[in-house]
Amino acid sequence: MTVLRKAGKEEFDSPVERLLASIANLRLQPTSKGAHFYRTSLRRFEAWSDVFHPHEDAPQKQALKFLEKLRKATGKFRDAEVHLELLDKLGAGSAQEKKELERTLKSRRDRYEARLDSLLRDPILSRIWRTLRVLDEMPPQSTQPTISNPIKGMARLALNQYRSFVQRRAELSPDNLHQYRLECKRFRYTAELAGDSPAAKPLVDSWKKVQDLIGDWHDYLTLAEIAGETLGNSSIHSAVVHERNAKYDEAVRAVELAEAELLHGNPVPSKKKPERETRARVISETA
Repeated sequence: MTVLRKAGKEEFDSPVERLLASIANLRLQPTSKGAHFYRTSLRRFEAWSDVFHPHEDAPQKQALKFLEKLRKATGKFRDAEVHLELLDKLGAGSAQEKKELERTLKSRRDRYEARLDSLLRDPILSRIWRTLRVLDEMPPQSTQPTISNPIKGMARLALNQYRSFVQRRAELSPDNLHQYRLECKRFRYTAELAGDSPAAKPLVDSWKKVQDLIGDWHDYLTLAEIAGETLGNSSIHSAVVHERNAKYDEAVRAVELAEAELLHGNPVPSKKKPERETRARVISETA
């Protein structure tokens, strides 16, 4: 099985091959980067599966159910690592506060790492190669995606799905912003099936930017919750809340820009500062 420390989507002939390589990589290197590689590989496989609906027998369904469990475990482990990095960068707070919060975060990280290690030892992973490889060995279809044979129409499909989602979505709030990010992942990975087509690139770039900025906000959101539970009303908690609110504003702005540019072809004019401040106050009230 191919094991790659750093691998882009262009290095694999199919989403199945990428997923299998990411699993091997994760078992060899259970790190935050390995977890990220696995999670993005599983998401790309799911986008491919949603479009092409390959037949899945009972063992394959069981394997995919386990891989979803593994995805959740890698997510918690990755988040714990990120929270420690954010705390290290934080300038505010006393040394005692930082040490106490760091102990809490490391305890969470160690617990999630132990859970991940347990899943990586599950016997089902020893059979995963044979179980999932069958999906790549099915009779080829004229529309089956590979890196060398990208699929026409995938960018249009992704954009249509995005348009439909935007038309029915509720007003953005801290309660639904993370779900917006998850939807953008699905649209992005569908568009990537089109390869490097001119139609797909601006979509992928816009959705990735939205993903990243909402992800930054969500990291601070979770860290603020942990800091509040651990330290109560403290200088560190206040500093994290401040960062969280700023990241929320930045993420919402990116969503507005993406929707205006991708759906209407128009840039968004700058917002007035009072509107920004009002939105930040709303976030603080929901904390």
